[in-house]
Amino acid sequence: MRFAKQRGPQRIVRFLVPLAVCLILLPLRTRCQDSGAEGTLLRGDKAEISVTVRDNSGEPISAPATVKLFKEGMPTDQKEAARGRAFFILRSLGDYTVIVSATGYKSAQKDVSVPVAVKAELDIYLQREPSSNESAGVPGKPLLAPKAKEALDKGLQALSDNKPKEAEKFVDEAAKLAPGHPDVLFVQGVLYLSLRNWRQAQGVLE
Repeated sequence: MRFAKQRGPQRIVRFLVPLAVCLILLPLRTRCQDSGAEGTLLRGDKAEISVTVRDNSGEPISAPATVKLFKEGMPTDQKEAARGRAFFILRSLGDYTVIVSATGYKSAQKDVSVPVAVKAELDIYLQREPSSNESAGVPGKPLLAPKAKEALDKGLQALSDNKPKEAEKFVDEAAKLAPGHPDVLFVQGVLYLSLRNWRQAQGVLE
């Protein structure tokens, strides 16, 4: 009889223990599943644009650079590049424009399309601005010294007045003051042509 009374509580315990385990573990499992799904959803909704700002050599620039992000012409974000690198976490997918400006460089922009939640790598190359002492005219063309320019102008005027001997005097003076200058060589060639000195004309005009 005592054995029968003991078996009753044991049966209840055996029944309640698995039930309690299920009741405890089920919410935890459901919560974990929900948390995992939420994490997947958050990661899946995020896209990233990684921008590397480089100079003509291909190396990341060391100068401070401002990187602006636009979508459909509207500014959406702005970062200061650190060692030529900037990162953007996108709020939505689509087409973007990245504009970069840096002191001493020309501004540059590049379009990028992000149709899916991925990390887009973008390289933007900047060209240096010409320094203030560089000539704004023909690249690499030296400037004539004032005296050489004056002599050359007088030579041109003498040629216009059909005075080849006088022109030769001034052009020779300009050639001594600025030997090898393209403008002087050109006028010398014109002078030699007017004097019918074909060989010398060919030598300076080539």
